[in-house]
Amino acid sequence: MLVSALDGRAIEVRRRWLPWKPRLRDVDPGFVDLTGGADDPVGFVVALVLGLVATVVLAALLPFAVLASEVLLVLALVVPLLVLARVFWMLPWIVEATNGDTLLGIDKVRGWRDSSDRIRDIAAAYERGQNPFAAV
Repeated sequence: MLVSALDGRAIEVRRRWLPWKPRLRDVDPGFVDLTGGADDPVGFVVALVLGLVATVVLAALLPFAVLASEVLLVLALVVPLLVLARVFWMLPWIVEATNGDTLLGIDKVRGWRDSSDRIRDIAAAYERGQNPFAAV
């Protein structure tokens, strides 16, 4: 739920589905130059050697890829169970308020309906100019 606080900030209040916060990774692919080609004999030899090295590396990494797929399969079976546990009051939902990338507060609430009520309460408090996460 996106609300506007009295001071003009746009605050998003939502449930977090995962117990951790996913982060974007900054990957710099600048070391790979795919614009060059094998337009001379030396380039052809280099491309051939790189192709053979890539084949050997792929053959060495294939067992790890199979293992990773098995781990993903287990996660695909466990994650729905975790969601059911959250929906049926066994695990608390994490309700968070953010302003852009700044985390303003976190609250743990059991049950889908109760977490919806808490989201509405937090949003209403910000619209009134109050801090719902301030210690009483």
